[in-house]
Amino acid sequence: MATFLVYCHNEKSKDSDLVQITFWHSFVASTRSALEEIIKDFEQHHPNIRINAQYVPTGDALVQKLVTAVQSKTAPDISWIHADFLDKLAEVKAIYPIREFIDSPQGLSDEELQDIFAPLLESATWRDTLFAMPMEATSLSLFYNKDLFKKAGLDPERPPASWEELKEFTVKLTIDKDNDGKTDQYGFYVPVFPSSGPLNLWMILQWTPFLWQTGGNLLSADKKTIHFNRDPGVNALGLWKDLYDKQEFGNFSMSHDNLYSRIWIKR
Repeated sequence: MATFLVYCHNEKSKDSDLVQITFWHSFVASTRSALEEIIKDFEQHHPNIRINAQYVPTGDALVQKLVTAVQSKTAPDISWIHADFLDKLAEVKAIYPIREFIDSPQGLSDEELQDIFAPLLESATWRDTLFAMPMEATSLSLFYNKDLFKKAGLDPERPPASWEELKEFTVKLTIDKDNDGKTDQYGFYVPVFPSSGPLNLWMILQWTPFLWQTGGNLLSADKKTIHFNRDPGVNALGLWKDLYDKQEFGNFSMSHDNLYSRIWIKR
């Protein structure tokens, strides 16, 4: 889940009343065109404002760059950021409470604010204060290859409906095609990455639905107690470990420019 936050040091051009706003984002090639369309539409409605969009890699690198920029007073006016980093910036007072802008004469009405999906606003809130506005949210789906299902003797019109079927189908779809002792086709991609780095949040997002399926959650309803280390979390992590072990997934390698363009490599 991603939000954008506001720091604000916009400046007017010396030659005109044109307001220049620096916006840091982490949109990749597949989504950047949509962002550019939104910016174009905004500038058409506000001809006295120019949005200078600058790409910055997401994750820890973005937070480190933001912190450094705030300290050196070179921070952008607006920045895209994953919601789970919001607290760190709010605690050091590096960002503005967004209500200052919402409640301004040119802000949002209550009706407009209520039109935003409530859980997204909640994700942009830290200690009862709204610090950001939702920009996008990721919906996850489990895709399967019908042709490979047919070749494995599985019904291509019936994907796995339980964890046991997921494990069963994974084993049938994991194949050493040339009998050289090395797996050529893996039945289920287990998104395991280091706990620190640009892909750690992506890994957590992929795992959380499995936690929900067992009735668990990351935190308690009041956000004060960790819950992912209870039985549902142990079971969900156990499922991933089982799938990892059954496929000998430690031999799997992925070379990629980003998460949306993958090349499968045989070791």
